[in-house]
Amino acid sequence: MKKIALAAAVAALVLSGCANDGRYYRSDTYAASAVNQAQQVRTVEILSIGPAQVAVSNTDNRTDARTIGTIIGAIAGAAIGSHNNHDTSSRVLGGLAGGALGNLAGSAAAGDRTNYVDGVQLTFRYNNKLYNSAQVGRVCEFKPGLAIMISTTPTETRIQPNNPGGCGQ
Repeated sequence: MKKIALAAAVAALVLSGCANDGRYYRSDTYAASAVNQAQQVRTVEILSIGPAQVAVSNTDNRTDARTIGTIIGAIAGAAIGSHNNHDTSSRVLGGLAGGALGNLAGSAAAGDRTNYVDGVQLTFRYNNKLYNSAQVGRVCEFKPGLAIMISTTPTETRIQPNNPGGCGQ
């Protein structure tokens, strides 16, 4: 029974880390394929900064959490089913029930289909035109003034935080 409790505790810890926190979408986060690659940059002037919420899909993480929950639940269920009964049908039924409960637990642990993460609305000037862009980040990471914008496509605006240490420790 101690092994089953330990497995359930480990499963809860694994599944609780499944929610998408949006870090992938930050302007200062790079995919491995973008490292050591030249990217075109532009200088922009940030005029105003406001808070925003960015809706981030959590579908992939929910699927992973449900799969992990199903596997761990099936193993735990089979172990419980064979605890006092050594016949195969008890193990199979325990595994099926545990898998179903694990799937539900994984879905619940992963959270909603959409997560809302902190973001900023940046109004900036580029080529004497005004633009607005939403970015994943915190207001304290930006300040009015010059900033670097990386663009890998004509419509992409990855404005880099220009207020180092602005959020404190």
